[in-house]
Amino acid sequence: MSDLRILPLLLLAVACSGDSIPPIESGDSQAPYAEALEIEDARARTSRPPHSNSAAFMTLINNGNEDLVIVGVKTPRAKVAELHTMLHEDGKMKMRRVERLVVPSKGELELMPGADHLMFFELDKAWRIGDQLELTLLFAKHPEQVVSLEVEK
Repeated sequence: MSDLRILPLLLLAVACSGDSIPPIESGDSQAPYAEALEIEDARARTSRPPHSNSAAFMTLINNGNEDLVIVGVKTPRAKVAELHTMLHEDGKMKMRRVERLVVPSKGELELMPGADHLMFFELDKAWRIGDQLELTLLFAKHPEQVVSLEVEK
């Protein structure tokens, strides 16, 4: 029984000993992260058999004073999720995987067909018009951002 009385003290000691997240310094003019990033017009394409892939698009608006660097994307609805861009090579447009996409400070990044976009492979099942999806954007220096979107044609 005496062990149970010590448990609350041990939990308090552990909680007080951990590292804490540093506060935003006074004079730091960057808007808090939640206010810095806005996401508009998030949508995904239907998958077309026999292909088990799709793409997602959106506009990301950065109201902060620091670039937001997207380094990845994930969703439980696809085994593989990648950042992509389109390049003009040898007179043809070619899709290429990229390591990062940048949402510039006080600017925006539009993810759209024929340009930067999010690509998904090995889907769990066909993505159909009206399906609701969640994906998570992974940033180099900022917390992950969950995005809800709908599948469109």
